[in-house]
Parts: sequence; structure tokens; C-alpha cells
Amino acid sequence: DDQDAPSLTNERRRVLFQCATSLLAAAVPSAAQAASSELFKPNPLTNTALEKIRIWNQDEVDNIKYGGELESGSAKPGAFEQYVDLLQPILGVKSDLDTINELISGTDKQLTTKEEYIAMFEQVNEILSHEIFVKIQFKKAFNAFADNIYYSDPDRANLYLGGGAVPQSTQTLAYLLRNDVLTTTEDMRAETTYLLKELNKKSAGETIVVGGDGLDLDEMRKFTKIGTEGMVKYLALVPPEELEAAMSKFNATR
Repeated sequence: DDQDAPSLTNERRRVLFQCATSLLAAAVPSAAQAASSELFKPNPLTNTALEKIRIWNQDEVDNIKYGGELESGSAKPGAFEQYVDLLQPILGVKSDLDTINELISGTDKQLTTKEEYIAMFEQVNEILSHEIFVKIQFKKAFNAFADNIYYSDPDRANLYLGGGAVPQSTQTLAYLLRNDVLTTTEDMRAETTYLLKELNKKSAGETIVVGGDGLDLDEMRKFTKIGTEGMVKYLALVPPEELEAAMSKFNATR
């Protein structure tokens, strides 16, 4: 009998492990749900007390590591309307980058003199000086939305009380796109400063030639293209219902 005890114990462990695995597998969302409102449904598997412990602990770690750029898990939204609100600054970034793209792409047809080009690039500079384009504010606005996919995801809810869970693929792509857009806006700002410096070397009223030996706008056009396309890709990750409602609210305030 004593010899059988280890095998019985192992068998019980195997059965319990299989049961736990089955429960977790049932809780993991499929890839098809990546842009689905299912991500934001209340999580029935989340233990409120344990979740709060994890969030407090992770908030402390994040504040030390990231200098406050991450939204607190304690502030996670609990309703559809709150997710819509979190998308407003992100839609603002898209609108600003679309405006810059229109300004740059229309230069050849609409602008002629040094003064006209300077006025246009000063407008670009003004847009890029919005608070949302400050690095930490930019990251915080995007993270406030994307991180809440993490907090509501049942397969991560209480498995990583100390943090360190690997983000799901949708989140990882969202972070990569966010970083690409942020880097592009910084490149855009530097290029704008350079072009204004070059334009100020010209004579008053001088006609500006673009391309060839004239004003080189290739880099700026590349940056605006990357920025606008990056925002399109980012918003394609947002659940359709939230995105539609957020865009309606954003457009109503314009």
C-alpha cells in the first residue's frame, strides 16, 4: 500500500492539473477576439481582493520603472462609456497628424514664397507643441487605453500578482505602433526646426523651389506618411463598437 501512495498522489496531481488547464484554456480569448468588444466584458474569474493586491503592487513597480507614464490599474474603467473617453486623446493625435499630412502634401500647389512656407511650418510646430505630444503624456494616453485590455483579460487577472505577465499579441502590437508614431512625431518636430532654419536663410519674398537643389521635403513627407498610417493601424486594433462611439463623440466636439 505504501508503494502505491506516490502513484496515487501523482495521479491526483495530474487530474487537478488537467482540470486547472482546462479552466484556463476556456478563459483565454481567441485571436479572432483581438478587435472585439468581448475584451471589455466584466471578468467573472477575477477575484476582486487579489486583483487589488496585484494592481497596488504593479502600480508601485511601474511608477519606479517608468516614471509615472503608465496609467494606474486602480483607475481602470468599468463601463463602455469610459473606454470611449479614453480614446478621445488618441483620436486627437490622429486628427493632428492628419492635419499635418494635409499641410505638407499640399505645399507644391498652394505655397510659393518663403513667408508662406514659414507660416505653414510654424503651424506644424504649433500642432506638435500640443501637450499630448510630450513624450510622457503621449505614452500615458495610449497606455491608459491599451493597458486596460490587460487588466480585463481573465487569463492574466490573478496569475501574476507580482506583475510581469507577457502582454497578449494585440497589446504588443498596440505598444509597437504607439512607439513608432511617437518616434515619428519627434522626428517630425526636429525636421520642422531644421526646415524653418533653412527657410530663414532665404531672402524676403523669395520663391521657394521644392526638390532638386531647392527645399528638400522628402524626409518630412516620409514622416507624415508613417505617422498617419501608424494611427490607422493602431485604431484598427480597437473594438469596432468602442471606436464607432468614440469617433462620434470626438466629431461632435470638433
